[in-house]
Amino acid sequence: MIAKRRYEALKTIVVTIVLSVTAMTIGAQDFLSTKTVTLKKSSGKASYSASVEFPTDGAPAVVKEVMQWINIVLETDGENRRDFQSILQNSCDNFFGYGEDWKRDIQIERDYEDSRIVTFISSVTDTDNEKWVAEDCATFSKKDGHRLTLDEIFLCGEDDIKYLMWEYRDDISLDVDEPAGLAPINGGFIDGWVLVTSPAHNANSRIFRLRYEEIVSYLKKHSEGYY
Repeated sequence: MIAKRRYEALKTIVVTIVLSVTAMTIGAQDFLSTKTVTLKKSSGKASYSASVEFPTDGAPAVVKEVMQWINIVLETDGENRRDFQSILQNSCDNFFGYGEDWKRDIQIERDYEDSRIVTFISSVTDTDNEKWVAEDCATFSKKDGHRLTLDEIFLCGEDDIKYLMWEYRDDISLDVDEPAGLAPINGGFIDGWVLVTSPAHNANSRIFRLRYEEIVSYLKKHSEGYY
């Protein structure tokens, strides 16, 4: 009788461990695996440098959308999706094809991820006589891979978004002198912050970082997490 009880108790423990490990495995599969690939090349006065964190494994819909966005940032055609070095080489060749004597630096990295979303940040800096910047943020839903829009993030209207961006502009140099002159483009989330992009001085777009806890009343509410 005692042996039987010990057996049943041991069986319960084993089943519990198996279920826990299975749950952990499923949870781990929800998060992207990534690989950072770099490329540097110079020719005369021109130079190209890129460091890109590519998704290598994860939910297919998410990986597909992230790769499409990365190819847009790199100005590539999206071929050879798994040959990351070739993608960067394609981007590099396109840059030198312009025939201009400037420098380009590209940085793309995963900046935040939880069980519901993943966010990538990009920065493209072109330097000739002046420095020109294009920053972007892209937050993707783990549910279906789609990229979140400002309408999915904010409860308020565009004028309030512009006001918040103005309040949190920090050291971003602008060519406008009031919130109405800002032009919100894209949005996303990182840990503790809401991101919004807009054109700025010498920039096609800059990332404005808004403190999440301080602007939560302007955001759409969800049962848990950011989205």
